[in-house]
Formats: sequence, structure tokens, C-alpha cells
Amino acid sequence: MAGLILWATGVVGCGLTAGGPIWVRQEIDPRAGEVVYAVTVADVNGDRRLDVVAVTEDAVLWYENPSWRKRVVVEGATARDNVCIAARDIDGDGQIDFALGAGWKPPDTVTPGTLQWLGRDGAGQWKIHIIEYEEPSIHRMRWADVDGDGVTELVIVPLQGRGTMGPDWGAGKGVRIWVLRVPEDPTARVWASELADDTLHTAHNFEAVSLDDDPAEELIVAAWEGVFRLDRLDDGRWTRTKLGDGYQGGDLPHRGASEIKLGKVGDQARDCLATIEPWHGDRVVVYVREIESKWVRREVDTGVKWGHAVWFANVDEDPSQELIIGQRDPRTDTVTPKGPGVFVYDLESWLMGGHDSGIEKWVVDDGGMACEDALAADLDGDGRPEIIAGGRATHNVVVYWNRSQD
Repeated sequence: MAGLILWATGVVGCGLTAGGPIWVRQEIDPRAGEVVYAVTVADVNGDRRLDVVAVTEDAVLWYENPSWRKRVVVEGATARDNVCIAARDIDGDGQIDFALGAGWKPPDTVTPGTLQWLGRDGAGQWKIHIIEYEEPSIHRMRWADVDGDGVTELVIVPLQGRGTMGPDWGAGKGVRIWVLRVPEDPTARVWASELADDTLHTAHNFEAVSLDDDPAEELIVAAWEGVFRLDRLDDGRWTRTKLGDGYQGGDLPHRGASEIKLGKVGDQARDCLATIEPWHGDRVVVYVREIESKWVRREVDTGVKWGHAVWFANVDEDPSQELIIGQRDPRTDTVTPKGPGVFVYDLESWLMGGHDSGIEKWVVDDGGMACEDALAADLDGDGRPEIIAGGRATHNVVVYWNRSQD
């Protein structure tokens, strides 16, 4: 059962919410493409400012901080649709490059997606470097140091297993989660790879985290079967640990969990996993780590229509992180806020103070952002994170400036 939610309305464009930060909305691109599949941040031009990067069906775009002038990395040069991106200096030239997943065409679970990385030549022109990849349904990627050697590997998680079909996406072959290592010559088409897991289905998202004391990062995955931790042992074997069931009570094809992020909540910075449940569902859920091996599931909100983005960041003045949720579709009932939009939940009192405490829900945007992806990052160097979001039906890229202390 969800906790009592005490929500405060926000004004799009000025975003003042009682008890929460002041958000000033800036639409840096009203139409980046048909779908803004992913947004991220990176210092693309080396000026020590974080720029905004957006992935659309046929382009990778970056917006220069602070003018937000739009520049094209690639357009019309990769297999439609582009769907995921991960930034890193891949070739060691001191400039940011991008790994890019493309060829996204659900519900096709047979045709392989495409994998490539985008880097600059000596003249500063962007070039596409192909990486051999044979899995269908490419969907999410992250850089992660899974073996603790101080060098990150590229982890790729497809959405569906090869040959699976709806509505029972939990039947058939599992998703093959691959870890790829950058070779000495990054332009080589073949990268050394190892299989982390092939048992889960509908693995909608994942994150690289550190849940123990060793230097290697673990992977937490939201899937049809629930929430899982994947851990690479010193001998190269991978272990899989179930942390939670997700929501298994919905009609097909909705099962388990989608989206996942690790946050730190309360003065003691207690580990807290946030998910959307079930897959493409309406429930905002957190799992709180009570002891080393036990995660307690609690529902935060049951009225988010097609939740599709999850992030943790400390957006106010207390020591605790808040939970940021992007909603992709509008509600069809009479309950407000209807969305689509972006919302922030202050969970500290509810999680740390007992079940009688309410959850504060701050409305950042109600109706102006059909949120496909979102994250938080400090774009102006004032120590307060902004929210950056990309839209599906709204087609836009928006920065919500955190003006709590102005």
C-alpha cells in the first residue's frame, strides 16, 4: 500500500512548490526529434561545463552550456532508431566520445541492433566506429568497472531475449547481458566480451553501483522476474542475487519492474533502490536495505501513468537525496496531477520516521514533458542539481533550473 502523499502544485515555468525547491523551466529544444529516447550530460567541448546530450530516432545532439546552442554529432547516419548512449573518452585523446546503441525496432526480437562509438578525428569531425554485436533488442548501456581494475567496461542490456514474443515476455530465451572491453586499438570492430547473465526477461533498465567494500561495481537490473544484483567474482564468474519480486499481479505483459536507481536516504544515507513497477507500470516503489541481504519493498505512489524515468539527487538543503520520477503518459481519471510530467518525492520522513509520516510530492512539470528519460546534474556550478528531461509525445528537451536559494 502506498504511503500518504502530500503533494504541492507547481507552476510550469516558475515551479514554486510549498516545502520544495523552486524550479525554473527552460525548454532548450522544443522539437529535438520524434522521440527523445535518452538524455545525458558530458563536457563535450572541454570547457569544464556539463553540456546536455540528447538521442533521438535518427540523431545524436548536444547543447552547449550555457548558450544551449544545438550541435549535431551524427544525423541520419545510424540504423533507426537510436535508443541508448554512454559517454566516455574511449580513444584516450582527452575528448568525450559516445557509445551508441541503434537499430531499435520493437517488437522485433530477431534482428540484431547495431553498436558503434562516436569519436572525433584530428580535424574535430565526428566519425562512426562499428563494434560487432549480434543481439536483438538493444536497449540500455552503461560504463562500469565490473572487475575493479580502475578501467570501465561497456555493459549492454537488451530489452528482450532472442525470439521471445508478447504478451508473455517472460517465456523463452533470456536477455544476454554482455560486458565489452575497449581494445588497445578502439577502432577495431571486435571487442573482447564476456556474458554476465542470460536468465532474465524484459530487462528494462540497469545501473552500475557499489553495494559492498570491494573496488568492483555491481549491476542492479530491473526485469520481468523482479530486481536483481549481478556481481563478478575474482575468478571471472558472475553471480545473480534476487533483491525483490517487483510487482507480479498485473495483466500480461506487465510484470516485475522497469527503471532502477540507487539512492541514499536519511541522515544515515541508507541504501534505497527505486523502481517503476510493473514493466511500464503505474507504481513508484522503493526497496530499503535493512540489513546486508534484506531489502524491504514499499510502494511510494500508485498513480503514475507509464513511469519511464527514475533518478536520485539531493535537490534541497537536507542531507538526504530525493527521488525524481518522469511520467510518460497523462492520467485518464480525475486525480491530479495528471501528467505527463516530472515529479520529485521527499521520502526521508516517510522512510525514516515511520509509516504515519507523509510523502511530499513536488510537481516540477505537469503536462509539458512526456518524459522518456531524465537525470539530475549541476549545470551551472552552484552546487544544486538541475533536472534534465527528454520527451516522447512532447518531442522536447527541457532543463529545470534549481533556484532554491536565489
